[in-house]
Amino acid sequence: MIKKLSLLCFLIIFINNCGFTPIYSNKDKNFVINKIDLVGDIEVNKILSSRLNIYKNNTDAKRFFDIVISSKSTKATLTKDKKGNPAQFSQSVSVNLIITDIINNTEIQQNFTENSTYDSSDNKFDLKKYENNLIKNMSEKIYSDLILFIQTK
Repeated sequence: MIKKLSLLCFLIIFINNCGFTPIYSNKDKNFVINKIDLVGDIEVNKILSSRLNIYKNNTDAKRFFDIVISSKSTKATLTKDKKGNPAQFSQSVSVNLIITDIINNTEIQQNFTENSTYDSSDNKFDLKKYENNLIKNMSEKIYSDLILFIQTK
């Protein structure tokens, strides 16, 4: 019994002190985004802008960036039924990111793209709601890829 208890205490202490830190935690950000220029799809830009605003204020930053985001959301019909009505759609969100390092005066360009396919629905209200949710989820995924890209450059 004492061995099991001591083993349990050891495991709890070891797991608590393993050094895990979240990737997107705000306390270790070492960069500041001075200026954000957004061009393109309004919904995608709204999501990206609201998420990127937390990187505007950091007094301890060592790197300073200006970024230009050009976003595009496209919907295409993949298949149609026998009557000619759309049966399956494809939704795509693409973001072109241009990062300008203010200190080194260098510019990096990167493209991020997310795609998804889904079936049509007779209820157009639910279909539109699903499409908006899909665009939001793809924009959030692009945001996390974008931040990871900026942190590693």
